[in-house]
Amino acid sequence: MSSWLIIFSSCLLLATARIYDGNRGEDDNENYADNYEISDEDRNRNENGPIEAQNVNVTEEDSLPILPKKSGKDQAARMRRELGLAYDDEWMSRPELMKRNELIPVKREAGDIESNKAYNLPRQAKTGEYYNFYGVYSNQQSKAFSINLKASNGHNLLHLSFRPSTVLVMNTALPWWGTEIRNPYPEFQDGKEFKITILIDDDCYKIFFNDELMSKSFPFRKPASEVSNISIYTGDAKVRFTKIKMPDDQHPLYKNRAGFLEKINTLKGKVKENVEGKSLEDVKEYANERSGSLAIFALELLTRISDEGEVLDVNNENIAWVLNNKEALEMLMTSGDILNNNWKKAIEILAEIIKQDSGAKSGLKLRLAVATALTFAYPVRSQAFWSNLIDGIERYHKFVQWGEEKIFFTPFYEGTAWHLRYIVGSWQTNEELVWARENILADYKTEDKVADVTHKMVAYKLYNDKGISIHSGSAYYDHKNMTLAIIHEYGAVCGGISRFGVGMAQAHGVPALMVGQPGHCAYIWYKNKKWTLGNDISGWSQSTTHSHIQYTWKQQAPFFQVMERAQMNLDNYRLSEKLRLASKFAKPGDQFNLVEAASTLCPHNYDVWMELESAITQPSLQAFTIHAALTKTLLDYREKLKEKKNLALDKKVTTDCSPDSAYIIVTAGSSWACTQTEVTFEVDLEGPKEITELKLHWWGQSKASKYDVFAAGKDGTYVKVKSEADETVEGWFNHWSTIPGWDSTTYKIKFSMRDGKKDYWGYNAYFGIRQLIITGYELEETSNVGLKKGVHSVNKDTSNINDGDKSTTWIGSKFYLDLTQLTIIRSIYFDYEGDSPTGHIDYGTKPNLIQRNFSSGKKVSVNGVGCEFEVVFDKPVEIKEVIVEGVLYPAKDILKMRVEENYSDIDYVKKDLVGAIEDYELDD
Repeated sequence: MSSWLIIFSSCLLLATARIYDGNRGEDDNENYADNYEISDEDRNRNENGPIEAQNVNVTEEDSLPILPKKSGKDQAARMRRELGLAYDDEWMSRPELMKRNELIPVKREAGDIESNKAYNLPRQAKTGEYYNFYGVYSNQQSKAFSINLKASNGHNLLHLSFRPSTVLVMNTALPWWGTEIRNPYPEFQDGKEFKITILIDDDCYKIFFNDELMSKSFPFRKPASEVSNISIYTGDAKVRFTKIKMPDDQHPLYKNRAGFLEKINTLKGKVKENVEGKSLEDVKEYANERSGSLAIFALELLTRISDEGEVLDVNNENIAWVLNNKEALEMLMTSGDILNNNWKKAIEILAEIIKQDSGAKSGLKLRLAVATALTFAYPVRSQAFWSNLIDGIERYHKFVQWGEEKIFFTPFYEGTAWHLRYIVGSWQTNEELVWARENILADYKTEDKVADVTHKMVAYKLYNDKGISIHSGSAYYDHKNMTLAIIHEYGAVCGGISRFGVGMAQAHGVPALMVGQPGHCAYIWYKNKKWTLGNDISGWSQSTTHSHIQYTWKQQAPFFQVMERAQMNLDNYRLSEKLRLASKFAKPGDQFNLVEAASTLCPHNYDVWMELESAITQPSLQAFTIHAALTKTLLDYREKLKEKKNLALDKKVTTDCSPDSAYIIVTAGSSWACTQTEVTFEVDLEGPKEITELKLHWWGQSKASKYDVFAAGKDGTYVKVKSEADETVEGWFNHWSTIPGWDSTTYKIKFSMRDGKKDYWGYNAYFGIRQLIITGYELEETSNVGLKKGVHSVNKDTSNINDGDKSTTWIGSKFYLDLTQLTIIRSIYFDYEGDSPTGHIDYGTKPNLIQRNFSSGKKVSVNGVGCEFEVVFDKPVEIKEVIVEGVLYPAKDILKMRVEENYSDIDYVKKDLVGAIEDYELDD
């Protein structure tokens, strides 16, 4: 087996084995039930009917009454049986134990809350109230545990199943299990106290872990008011619940919510006042002003926080500074997305950094502070010590120190906040980063080689020196933590090799991150101001950002290339984003103009393309508004058509001699040879072209002494246009033949060659070509675009003007023709009776019409862009037919032109956007 296949197979095996770089298993999302154990006593008692509520004597130290576990042979059987649960009268008669905000410990020998017991609630919870569960967790546990909110009939109204290192599953059993909703597994820390909060919102439960909102809420399937008791199941899990906090009228997370919402409404009013009904130029001016920029971005930030059910203390001195500093807020809002959408955490980290370091309000420190805030809003773990979270603020200070010591390469000092996220967010500990700088091979200590040192410092090894397989997990590394030093010592396969390369780059201030490929792990890094794949086997289109790494828009790696281009023109990107956000407050026609302008300003702002569909398909949006906005794109496209280019490049070549290598004729770098004494080959130009010149680069001495060149038009009929008599030859070996072009529009070119010369090297080839260059211009495929389109005139019925029937006529002095779509109008042809008419044509897109006079002849050259025109004759004329020669361009096609222009080398995203545009429900 070849070496590359061995490598690929090994990586595939590793991926299949789901080993996470030897330290921990990959996330296992397999759906499994909690491990319930039923005692014989419970099982026997359950067979005799519903379990009665068990009264417990409540003392000052005690809490809620405890009920025995509801049992049954399996969960489904248990849920089919109803329990007769009731409030304990003694509990309900003791109002002092119902005080809000009171911690209610359960008196047990170990000081813990007993597992598998039901706790009756003192009263129904209200919207805005919550349940808090406190406990201590051990990372050594391997079993699931759960929290359950139940109704009096035993139905489980909210089941939170914590499945270690995998997921938090949310579900109901009414009595049957419903559809699961999953959250990432919370970031428990070994031996540390945790807090789980269940908040009753308007229509759902919101789950918080250590006061941070989890990404998904759980909609009510039964009213929250039906919850009558709580149970906790820990089983064999090494988790201890120590206290429960009961419902409270004012949740701490809702503190100052009224003021917070008032702030949002005030900002909405400001933005709406300056956007609704305003012109595009007015909105641009407002968005560029300090007040407008702050209002638009602050509104978006606070809305994102509010949408997550959270409140921000906008009166905090340092948070207020961020919200009122144009550069800081714009940077925060245009430096990429956050994995868990925790914008509150991000701005709080940024505020704390500014509090600790007043120098973080400008320059490199501000960029680093924003990068840190965005990155560490989602937990960043040490890859070598997976249970340890890296402290973001401590990481910020360390990178400031290193930066001041001038130990980093240029990308650290010149990169945007977005670039710095992929440096400061390194999964390596600070000590590992120091090791990397101290131990890198001297020849690779440059910013354009630093990541690739991994291939010199890490041996690709399926087995360690003791013969233990990499698939054995941590045993491969003798159960040592996988630091960069250990990877260097022991070797690795694709995951470890890529991790090492990323760590080396980040240690030297060069952005980098790991990406997944089918059965393989690679990485991308910022080499020579361009994102470059390393350890690659599948290319960009099959690369996806590794789990737990922040990304923007979508997880596929090519979106890094898109964001890179947006970051390279930050002023345009920021204005584009502000126009996109402001468009939500505009009227339908204006909304489209704002979003379209945003896509023009920064075509690499992917969010704009996603919102363009909504804007362009508004029912009240007028077609002329779309046409006017897209005219410039079409004009720019026409200008590009005027650029002379090699029309042969990568076109299809057909021949009966050496057909498999015929593609070489229209590419460079090799040669095509033919052993026949006569040969013909054809080049399909894929549409109409204007040919200005042909150049043939011959191979060696194998040149045709005689040949003819034929050109075919749209009908496919070939006509001879040139021969060897028209050529100019340069050189005598590997020589060039230059042939001038011709006037006719050409779709295909055919060469017929004879009298060749046998090659110098003994291959018996009479003809050899290194490259054919066909120079010329792209042309549009024209047709009668006015045929049977809507025509209007005050004189009489105008349907005869463009009905395609010259036997019918129209007499008048003025008519208007609506082409319905943007059109490149080449010319207008009048077939008339009598004297040659004179007059003028107004064409274009309202209100920007262009006037052109005509005085004689049947054909008026226009060569302009428009979707309508009006013809005014100086005196009445009898018209048989009006033919409009041109090319129609639907709005979708014009948008796809812009995509092609800006994403031609990012194929994955280009296809994504073209597909999205194709799906627009638009008929213009």
